[in-house]
Order: sequence, then structure tokens, then C-alpha cells
Amino acid sequence: MISTLFKKIIQNKTVLGTLLFLLLGIFTRFAFIDNPKEVVFDEFHFFHFVSEYEEGEYFFDIHPPLGKLVLWANAQMYGLPEFIHENQENKLTKETLELEQKNLKKQVVLLEKNEKSAQKIQKLAELKTQYENNKSKIEYLSTHIGGLSSIGIGKEYSETLNITGIRSVPAFFGAALVALMFYFAYFLTSSYAISTLIGMLTLFSPAFLVQSQYVLMDSILMFFIVLGGLFSLKYYKNPSWKNWIIVISTSAIVISIKWTGATLIGLSGIIWLVIIFQSKISFGKWISQFFAFWIFVPAFYMGTFALHFALLPNSGEGDVFHTPEFRANLENTSENINNKIIPKTFFLNTKYHPPLVTTEPLDFFLQKKINPYFDPLISEPQDYQKNEYILNWENWLFYGKFIELNRQMGERSAAIRDEHPFASRPSDWIHGKKSIYLWNKEGSAENLREPKGVIPEFWNNYIGGNFTKPNNFQGRYVQQLHLFTNSTLWSILPYSTLFLILLLFIFKIIKYFQKNEILEKKFNNYYMSYQIFIIIMILMNIVPFLLVERPQFLYHAFEGVLFGILGLGMALNSLYLFSDYVSKKYISNILWGITMFVTILLIIFFIIELPLIYGFPFHDSMAHTMFQLF
Repeated sequence: MISTLFKKIIQNKTVLGTLLFLLLGIFTRFAFIDNPKEVVFDEFHFFHFVSEYEEGEYFFDIHPPLGKLVLWANAQMYGLPEFIHENQENKLTKETLELEQKNLKKQVVLLEKNEKSAQKIQKLAELKTQYENNKSKIEYLSTHIGGLSSIGIGKEYSETLNITGIRSVPAFFGAALVALMFYFAYFLTSSYAISTLIGMLTLFSPAFLVQSQYVLMDSILMFFIVLGGLFSLKYYKNPSWKNWIIVISTSAIVISIKWTGATLIGLSGIIWLVIIFQSKISFGKWISQFFAFWIFVPAFYMGTFALHFALLPNSGEGDVFHTPEFRANLENTSENINNKIIPKTFFLNTKYHPPLVTTEPLDFFLQKKINPYFDPLISEPQDYQKNEYILNWENWLFYGKFIELNRQMGERSAAIRDEHPFASRPSDWIHGKKSIYLWNKEGSAENLREPKGVIPEFWNNYIGGNFTKPNNFQGRYVQQLHLFTNSTLWSILPYSTLFLILLLFIFKIIKYFQKNEILEKKFNNYYMSYQIFIIIMILMNIVPFLLVERPQFLYHAFEGVLFGILGLGMALNSLYLFSDYVSKKYISNILWGITMFVTILLIIFFIIELPLIYGFPFHDSMAHTMFQLF
């Protein structure tokens, strides 16, 4: 059975190519995935969210929760619970040591005041030694407590955390994206040369690779948007329930990760409308698929929020973004405590709160826990204030919180105006400008932890060493990570998209004025429709950012660029229009020549940029050469 399956895979070039690109994707995305073992750029935020899920303390983010929930679930298997437990123990140890320090300080002061005998001098020396030891322990613990939320960019991860495992989920989806792009390109063009080129452009793209190696959501989002786009086109060709279910599932996933996933819902809606106008399916099936979509997608989206709320029952730093109605449902907030009936504790001789009371209270309700929110003596009459959040909260339940959080997500996202040194605009993306500086470390070669293996040694010995590093140089070395692009490729994409639009208009004009069966056969209606849908996805993923004033970053362009790369493949496929003048084999050879030439350039570029992609140490004189390439 296994041998039969293997033979089928070998015989099916599409499946074989997809598997080969998956393996190449795994190799490039998982290589040196644990380097650096430090916080890289936005890992700071996402590790913070993961930590809050584990501790149950409410946080606020402008994106829906599914991506963060996936990262948290994966971290559960790779040391997160143990890390949180270790962190809590460190807190207790620190508190104990601080109390001990106070006692030691008192003893030292008393001994220094009294007459010093030899025995007291020895005792004093012992106390001072113990005091200094405790001081160093407290300083160490201070840098190792506070949960993942306290770590910053460049800080080292705890040994308790398996950072390779925690980063593995984004890396896997980044690898799968490479294989998916190859398969999608073949679906659009039926050309192995073009599919291979598209696969190589995705495989060796520094931006896609780097963004998938760290604890970030973008590789997951990109994979499911492209997968949804593929099956939307498959659904257009064959409007079966199988294809529609995958479209529904991917739409639900992407909108639950980021609202930018709404572009996939937009594409699905357009295709769904086109299908009924072209009478491809019965009206009954069309309506049933409509209801299936609009029941499952909202239900799934709301379900992610239900899990989000269930995991975050306690008050946290996200409270401040919400109304009293929302906070009343979180444990340990003043709204929540005041929303409960607590027996009052009455004090006979003081108007001060319990922490300042020196005598025992008389508790008329025999309640052991003192209510710190009750002041028994009121100096003057108080006005009655109606607490609406207490009276009306029961009517909110989940739906009230769901609506409130989504409203705040939209308002806070639109209100972001803070400048950022790595922010960019769509005009910068066209030329691949404005890379993002993710991580940095510098010093002598001995102070930098160099990844071991054939690739780093090869680069240092044959690339960086031979090009720029002087013999016996004892200068400055650096380690850096950058999110950057292949600027040449990104500059071509707008023109290839314009070419597709122009080609589409030419085809429609020829078809309108003169029925050309040969032309229609070469570019059948399915192909032209695919071309329209790819153009729509490019525009829907780029144009909205032209209208947004908030700071934007290079990774906001990724989905549009992925569909732009597919559009480039379709533009190259238009060479087959000339098959009346030259043979298809000749055109295929031209495309394979382009693919091989571009692949060689991509590999050379990739090798030179290895230190900026994987964080290898390199001599600072090489920096200018590498930066000039992107």
C-alpha cells in the first residue's frame, strides 16, 4: 500500500512538487529557529498575551483572539505552565528574602552600636556576608520574575521554555505557505516552470521567512488567506459543498485572527454572486450555501471570544480600556466587588479602614473576611448614586462583553496615531523600502553566541571573511535581524498587475468587436475569471491601507504581495498567446530559462543576506554591502 502511494506521488508531478517545496520550506523556516534565544521585536507583545492567558489576567489587543489562542495552546506543550509556576515561586522567594534583609539590617545596626568583641565582630562579618548574598539573589530574582509580560526585546528567555517548540507553529505555517503557493500557481497556469518560479520567489523571500520564524501570527494568517483564495477559485470552477466548506472554514479562521482577513470574505461573496448570475447551481443550493456561510462564520468568530473570556476571568491591565459594565464581570475589580452583597464589618472605635485598626472588630455577621470597602462612620449625608452597571449587567452576559470588546478594538485601532521609526506607507512598499529592525547585539567575536553548523561556518569562512574582513582583525562584530524584502521583485509586482488589467481589457475589447474562438480557447473563461479574482484580491489587500492614517508596517503588505506574485505568474503565462507563432515547447523553454536564472539570483542574494535573516555574527564592515542589496 505504501509503495503504491509512493508510486502515485512520483507519477503526479504536482503532488511531488508540492511535497518538495514543503520540505524546502521546512528546512529554511526551521533552520536556526532557536537563534536568538532572546525576545525578537513583536514577540514581546505575543509572549505577553500568552503569559496573561496562563495567569488568567485580562489584557486588551486590537486584534481578534484566535491567533493568540493558537500560540498559547502551542506554548502549553513547551514549558509555559512550568515557567509560570517557576515565576510564582521566584516571587515568593524574593518576598521572603526581602523580609530577611530587613531583619539582617536591624541586627547589623544593633551590633555596630554596641561594643565590639571578637565574637561580635565575627558575627557582624557573617551577617554582612549573608546580607550581600541575599542582595545579589534579590537582584537576580528581580530580573526573572513578572511573567513573560515583563520581558523586553533583547532579553534572554528562561531555560524552562522550549523556544524551538514555541516558535514551531508559525514556522510550520510559513513552510506550508511555500508549498501552497507552488500548488496555487499550477492551478492558475498549468505550467510547472511558472509554478516553480512562484515557489522559489516565496521560498527565498527574506520577509516571509523571517516573519514565520518567531512567535507572530502573520504566517498563520497568510497561509489561510491564500488557502481560502485557492478554494474560492476552485469553488467557482466547481461549486460543490466540499469546496464551499473549505471556503467557509478558512474565512472563519482568518477573520478570527485579524480583521484584514475580511478580504477573503469579500472575494467569497463576489464569487458566490457571480455563480448565481451565471446559473451554475440551483437557487436552493445557492441559498443553503449562503446560510451555511453566515451561520458558521459568525458562530466561529464569537466562539473564539467566548474562549478568550473564559481564559481571562481576572482583572488585568486591559481593564482600563473598558466601561464599568465590562469591568463588573471581571474578578477583583471594584465594580465586580461592589456588585456583590458582602456582610458589613462594623468597628466600634474608629472610622479608619481595617489596615489601620489596632483593635479587634465586632463582626455582627460572624464573617471572617473583613470587607475593606465599608466605612461605618459617615461624617455627612451622602447623595444617592444609581450604579447602572450594577443594575443592568445581568442583561449583558456574553453578548454585552462581545459587543463592547469589538467596539473598543475598532475605536482603539482607528485612534492609533503614534509615530514609529519603522512605520511605512504603501508607497514605500512598492520599492521594498522601510525594513524593520527586529533585533541587535554587538561586541567582540568572543562575546557573541554564534550558531554552530555548516552554514554559519561556510558564510563566515567563504562569504563574509573573503569579502570584507581583514586578516587578524580584532574589531567590532554585530548580530542583527531585519525584516526586509527583495526590492527588485516588489518593484515589478505593480507593473505585472497593471499588465494583467490591460490584458483583461484587450481581451474583452477583442471579444466584443470580433468573436475570436482561437483566442477564447487559449484564454478560456475560467482563466480570465481567475485573472479578475486575483486582481481583486491584490487591490483589496493593498488599497485599504492607502485610506488608513494609522502607522503601518511592511508586514501589512504581505497578503497583497502574495497575490501579486501569483499575478506575476499569470502575466508570464500570457506568453502562450504567441503559440501561433512559436511552438509551446519553445515558450516552455523560455519560461524554464527565466525560472532558472531568477532562482540562481535568489540563491546568491539569499546566501549574502544570511546573517540578517538568521542572526549570524558578522563584521560591521560587511553591513554596508548587505544593506545596499535591500
